[in-house]
Amino acid sequence: MKRITKSSLASVLISLLLLLLISCNKKPNLMVEVREIDFLNKSESMIEGRLVHSGILGAERMIVFDTLIMITRNTPYCQLVVYSTNTLDSIGGFCTRGRAKNEFMRVYAPNSLVYYKNGHVVVPLVDYMSVIKEVDITESLRLSHTVVLNTIDCIPFVDAHTIFIDNDLDKRFIYERDIFIGENYVENITKVFVRYTVNKPGTKTKEIKLYRRLVEVSNKKLRRMQFGAYTIKHPQNNLIAHPYFHMDYILFFDLDNDKTFAVHQQGSRTFDDRYEDTGDDDYHFYGRANSSDYLFLLYEHGDYSLSEPDLKKRCPELMVFDWDGNFIKSFKIDRVMSSNIGYDEKHKKLYGLTPTEDLYEFDLSGLLP
Repeated sequence: MKRITKSSLASVLISLLLLLLISCNKKPNLMVEVREIDFLNKSESMIEGRLVHSGILGAERMIVFDTLIMITRNTPYCQLVVYSTNTLDSIGGFCTRGRAKNEFMRVYAPNSLVYYKNGHVVVPLVDYMSVIKEVDITESLRLSHTVVLNTIDCIPFVDAHTIFIDNDLDKRFIYERDIFIGENYVENITKVFVRYTVNKPGTKTKEIKLYRRLVEVSNKKLRRMQFGAYTIKHPQNNLIAHPYFHMDYILFFDLDNDKTFAVHQQGSRTFDDRYEDTGDDDYHFYGRANSSDYLFLLYEHGDYSLSEPDLKKRCPELMVFDWDGNFIKSFKIDRVMSSNIGYDEKHKKLYGLTPTEDLYEFDLSGLLP
């Protein structure tokens, strides 16, 4: 009799567990508010680039802030070159290669972070993957040599993107990538490939959970693709945008108001759909720039871009959103662009690098609300 009771109890528990798992799978995968918007194929006009500088040797990342264009380069000397947005002339070169405090073995700017500190323009740059050095650009220009304010360790940027909260190196928003392989995935543990945490001194690390489960895929090699994204912070506020490489989603982390939300192109693939191997590696969002009012994103998954079958010849659209996720406007760009763009709020100019290391200017004055 006891054996029957235990067996029946076990059956009931198993049934309840299965019902729970089925119920969880029916819930939307993304655990934040998602607003459907329509930005696809809305570009009516084309903006034409004007060549500013050609052949910037080793050009990699670009940061535009205040009246400065700052470009990191893979060169043994002047790994950071600075231009004035007023004259477009080069006004300084910094971050020479070396091991001294104010030198860099290799400069990276994965998040294009920049801010004011004590009235000076300051850029946190990654040195050789896992060390961040705060470079005082204003003082470096005045003294004609690299001035480093602070140095801290960080998670290697190939594994995580670090954003500083309140421009404080000790307060960090961290987007970690490829942390689980997924083979031993359990529904109630929610092991996915990425993790988002807020880290502040004296407080417990807060994890922002976004996904209920892995996305169903036709090929296990595709498991990571849906979660690939990058980050960009609002120039003043603790507001972070997170556009996806292979999905029509933009996440927003409003850390000041403890709110996370997303916008999604209506009718496009979601995190609840099966991800099929289409045989291409087309990007959706891939380049980004910011301003106080707008988020600028390069986009290559509309009709304008996809009409060119050769990826190397494909021209993007420039998508403009506000920081509430509302679509503002889009434009066709007249040339192939790399992922490096930046916006000059003072002169209403967008700057972008091409794959051939040329710097172009796009005049947006009068084109945005």
